[in-house]
Amino acid sequence: MPQKIVGLDGIKYYTLLEGSGPREEPPVLLCHALMSNLHMYDDTVKALNGAGYNTIRFDHIGHNKTPPPEDEDVRYHMDDITRHMHAIVEAVTGQPEIKAVIGCSIGGVLALRYGMLYPNEVDQIISVAAPGIATPEKAKGPEGLWAKRIEQFEEDARTGEDELCQQTVQRWFPGDKLQDRAARERALPMNKTVTLQGYKILADAIRGYDYTSEVSRIPKSRAFIICGSEDPAADAKQLEEIASKVGGVWLEMPGAGHLPMLHYPKEFNGYALKHLGGWVAHSAQK
Repeated sequence: MPQKIVGLDGIKYYTLLEGSGPREEPPVLLCHALMSNLHMYDDTVKALNGAGYNTIRFDHIGHNKTPPPEDEDVRYHMDDITRHMHAIVEAVTGQPEIKAVIGCSIGGVLALRYGMLYPNEVDQIISVAAPGIATPEKAKGPEGLWAKRIEQFEEDARTGEDELCQQTVQRWFPGDKLQDRAARERALPMNKTVTLQGYKILADAIRGYDYTSEVSRIPKSRAFIICGSEDPAADAKQLEEIASKVGGVWLEMPGAGHLPMLHYPKEFNGYALKHLGGWVAHSAQK
């Protein structure tokens, strides 16, 4: 499990390169959700490595083992983070090509943007639970949902409570089935590895992007777009339309919440491996 610290724009990204496949083979790059960390992909990485794929994963800015930058006022655009992801691949493997990029939530948007910016260096795109091709209106401004969540994080930092963490896992995995409770229990410790500064930086990034006019730049017939049927954050209709526009595969996972790879890992990993192996679907999966 080679670990590497990659320095970019004042950030010291913690990265992991895993797998026993030939090092010259392009790896799969994984990008986690805001307020989680690279361990949300533990089951996925095990499945990918077991199928012969090498993987690269990293902790986002101010999340888990990637500390926040020293400059407390610095902010990064989604394009900056996409560029960082590309640079991480080059720093870790010595070349720019990847077999696939898999991203969830903010990572789902970043996976699509990666395909737009580096279409010749990524073979497949798996975008999961993206909030949309542009920042949703409800997320913008001082009264938007991200501003309110930041206020709650600041309050928790003052009081020592974990209210935002509890709200987050309940939102990600609604319901009271065994699978729902188990996913919340796994996700909660990951939530608690996030710094307030890291949360603010990524929250600012995700409430300030718009790629509506650039959908056509997503490589044709190479995108697999997924959301869970129980995910309140994803606009399923919009995501299905994007998949259709780029000749991609669309899937709505029954029963899954915002992080399907934690909620229904066996099912998610099966779908991901099928796609990487050349699975083709001609209509929306329900």
